[in-house]
Amino acid sequence: MKYALLIDSENAEPRMDEVFQELTKLGDTPIRYLIGNFTQIPQSHPWLKIAQKHAITCVQTMNFTKGKNSLDISLVIEGMKVLYEKSFIDGVIIVASDSDYTPLAREWRNAGKEVIGIGRKLTPESYRASCTKFIYSENIFSKKERIEEDDTEIVSIEKLYEIIEAVLNENNGMAQLSVIVESIRKAYTDFDVRNYGFEKARDFFQASFKDKLKLTEEKKNSYFLSFKDKEDIRIVVDAKKEEKKAKPKKQGPKKEVKPRESKKKKAPMKPKREKTKPVEVVKTIMDDDLSI
Repeated sequence: MKYALLIDSENAEPRMDEVFQELTKLGDTPIRYLIGNFTQIPQSHPWLKIAQKHAITCVQTMNFTKGKNSLDISLVIEGMKVLYEKSFIDGVIIVASDSDYTPLAREWRNAGKEVIGIGRKLTPESYRASCTKFIYSENIFSKKERIEEDDTEIVSIEKLYEIIEAVLNENNGMAQLSVIVESIRKAYTDFDVRNYGFEKARDFFQASFKDKLKLTEEKKNSYFLSFKDKEDIRIVVDAKKEEKKAKPKKQGPKKEVKPRESKKKKAPMKPKREKTKPVEVVKTIMDDDLSI
């Protein structure tokens, strides 16, 4: 996946090292724009260092009127230009917590593109819902520096189980863990196991639903969830296939094979009689007459 990265320098924190580590999980970012007024010093100094380190293109924006934020409009313009001019881009990543970018996110989604938002936990719900996936910046920072907000609303375990139960029922009681996570994110774009204090999805599902669900690893790093009180259908099916392979095929009575009759040798062909040429016959007759 190839993304266009758009950063609001006045709305995001200049801590992009952790953000770029998170972006490596998502895909490539060949287009990187940092929008801001870089004539303001010392505010712009940290951003200029980040732009140089991560090869980000700086888009200079001036506030021509006090109280009016021209930066938001510049970011939207750059985002629309990429959408309609760069067809090879699969989606956009917006690093901001501002609800003013909701129309931009909707426009990208209407075009069939993916929209990933990265912002603080106080980001308005309307903007979070307009993204296909929203990542809280607090979850990206290291554990020691992570900001904890007790009043942040997260999806309850009961609501998550309702979605999981529906997915499992549609898949004969067993589904891949990645499929379940994507189904939850369709309903709650800000779903992240780090909101619940877990780093890995498998640890979260195993701990949170241990009474109702069973987590199994069929292949290396390939996990499946199934109902705990139901038989694992997939394993039963695989076992039946193995039984069929192991059982020897029933052999019927052997048919008697008749010996092949040897082919009769053909009799040798009689030599053909040589026919006398008519010219020679006439010549013989003429010689006899002359002798008389």
